Amino acid sequence: MMNKVIIGILVLLVIITGGIGYYSYTLNQQLDDLVERLATFETEQTTRIDAVSDELKKEMAKGLDSLENQLGESQADIAALGVELETASDRISGVEDEIAGVSTQVGTLDDRISSAEAEILRSVIDTSELYKRVVQATVRITNGERAVGSGFIYDTDGRVITAYHVVDGLSPIFVMLYDGRISRATVDGYCEFSDVALLTLSVNPDIEPLPLGDSSLIQIGEPVIAIGSPGDGDDPLGLRDTLTSGIISQVNRFVNIEGSYIPNLLQFDAAVNFGNSGGPLINSKGEVIGLVNARIDPLIGEGIYWAVSSNKVKRVVEALLEHSYLSYPWVGVMITDLTPQMVQEMSLETANGVLVTALFPDSPAEIAGIQTGDIIVAIDGVPVRDTSELTSYLGEYNSPGDETVIEVIRGTTTLEISVVIGTRE
Repeated sequence: MMNKVIIGILVLLVIITGGIGYYSYTLNQQLDDLVERLATFETEQTTRIDAVSDELKKEMAKGLDSLENQLGESQADIAALGVELETASDRISGVEDEIAGVSTQVGTLDDRISSAEAEILRSVIDTSELYKRVVQATVRITNGERAVGSGFIYDTDGRVITAYHVVDGLSPIFVMLYDGRISRATVDGYCEFSDVALLTLSVNPDIEPLPLGDSSLIQIGEPVIAIGSPGDGDDPLGLRDTLTSGIISQVNRFVNIEGSYIPNLLQFDAAVNFGNSGGPLINSKGEVIGLVNARIDPLIGEGIYWAVSSNKVKRVVEALLEHSYLSYPWVGVMITDLTPQMVQEMSLETANGVLVTALFPDSPAEIAGIQTGDIIVAIDGVPVRDTSELTSYLGEYNSPGDETVIEVIRGTTTLEISVVIGTRE
């Protein structure tokens, strides 16, 4: 019994061992097959990867070639664009230059237009409108019984400018305004050598003053108007507030008026008469450019009238306000214009200049070394054509104590002589 059991167990073990062996064999076969299949799959995948890799390398090579070509084309395009930009820059610079040139031309045109407008204003004068603006500030000077001259309001403090010869020895002095008001006046100061006087009204009329223009800008032929109250001594009122018009005939005249030579005079042809003296001479802007002070003797000629230049008036008035007097410049020479005969005898090239005929003893000119027979041709570098220009320059631009350079011809030599201006007594 025991043996049968053992034999059964052995048979069972043999069966189990055989089964395990068969299973192991089968499993090994499957593993070998699986390894073989894996090897095959690996080989296939490697082949496919290599193929894909080769394809990718080819595509990348193509892409790189294409990219290089594109980059090359882009660089060429960029270079071409750079050339176009440089060309455009040059064109822009050219356009800018053209614009600058056009701007300059426009600026020049504007200047020419402004100049033309100024010339038009100079050549055209609205006398009616100017009269309305100016007449309010013009006045009549009287002795309380009759009008003896004219004047105009100078500032807001109630000062009046008139000609010195109008108020010389006049007492009392009354000023009659355009609106009919009357005020007493006193003389603040005067310059006999310029025929200018400054008055102050006892009652400020509160009238807008007339502006003084720059007489150095005057053009020959420029239109002007004169406003004043002409009349004779038999008419106590005169021809009040009269307007006349004309043009500037010449500037810087040096004229003997009632025994005294007056420099810095404007010559004009707007009719003025007794009673106009001291009144304003007005330009197209409504500015006072002259102080009317005289006319030529009708027995000698017609249409020649005189006015002290506004720059001279301004200089005198400013000195009177500051010092109550004007120290008038003086050199101390007696001079005359050159005649054609003098020019020939002295072998001169031109008649421009003035001949020194005499010197006052110890005068600035004598002290400086100027001699009789010298021909003055310039002062401070400004050419001198005649006695009018020399005296007008001294009167407008020089003051006592100033050092001026006078250029003279002495024989065949040209000299520059420094002269310290003196005071005219």
